[in-house]
Amino acid sequence: MKPDDARYRGWNERLRPSWFACWPVARTGLLLIIRFKIFWVVLALAALNFFFLFTTIYLKAQIASQNPGLRRFVDRVLANVTGTGETYRDFMFAQGTVTMLLLALAGATLVGDDVRSGGLTFYLSRRIDRWHYLVGKLFSIGLLVSFTTTLPALILYYEYGMLTDSMTYFRDNSRIFLGILGYGLTLSVVLSCLLFAVASWLPRTVPLVMAWVGVFAFLPATGRLLREAFDDRRWLLLGLWRDVQLVGTWCFGGIDTEREQELIHPAMCIVAAVCVASLLVSIPRLRGAKVIA
Repeated sequence: MKPDDARYRGWNERLRPSWFACWPVARTGLLLIIRFKIFWVVLALAALNFFFLFTTIYLKAQIASQNPGLRRFVDRVLANVTGTGETYRDFMFAQGTVTMLLLALAGATLVGDDVRSGGLTFYLSRRIDRWHYLVGKLFSIGLLVSFTTTLPALILYYEYGMLTDSMTYFRDNSRIFLGILGYGLTLSVVLSCLLFAVASWLPRTVPLVMAWVGVFAFLPATGRLLREAFDDRRWLLLGLWRDVQLVGTWCFGGIDTEREQELIHPAMCIVAAVCVASLLVSIPRLRGAKVIA
């Protein structure tokens, strides 16, 4: 059979770099998650906080524009919606709490099923390397975190600026924009690395959720008990979520108290160590997967 009869056609498009192979893995992971109803339930819970703050900012701007004399009164009543870095930091922290619940339920689907049912072997049978799979999965988890934390915070930041002094607000508060990106990146990297490591070794939902609760509930409680027993605040660093919050506060430039300044550098080291350790723990699971050429 001639090539023309077989309808073969030449490749005229530009070849893309190899790291583009990570995107199909990430896209497939996102499509798997949005098929479940529980995803939309948890997303609705996260959206409630976002729409409440979105509406509050709009009402505050309307009141301040119609009666400027009430602006200070409104700022005192709505102390958590003042457009400062603390507003967006607290919002992202609250959104991150809901996101942790979503990741605990989604980890078994994103990573655990691939390890348990041979999906990892299927991925590696394609012309991709193990690092493509790893980066793709981390990217899909990071996108879930960004959709519920970073993106809503950026929308609120834009709304507050457009409803107040517009460019003056954006110019005077550029650190807030960088803080949102920094805090969001920290959340995405830490949670994605940790979830991949836990789900790769505990692929079933119940053990994964129990381990997730142990990291974000049992360890902080143990740290508080040890802090009271030994009167040393450094034991609070056992709470990874608190460490991430300290790093997020530093991104917004809000480390003011002397106690927090003493803990910020150890917290950064712990957050970085958790990411590195999670990746190192995940490598044996990836190397143990069979590759079908």
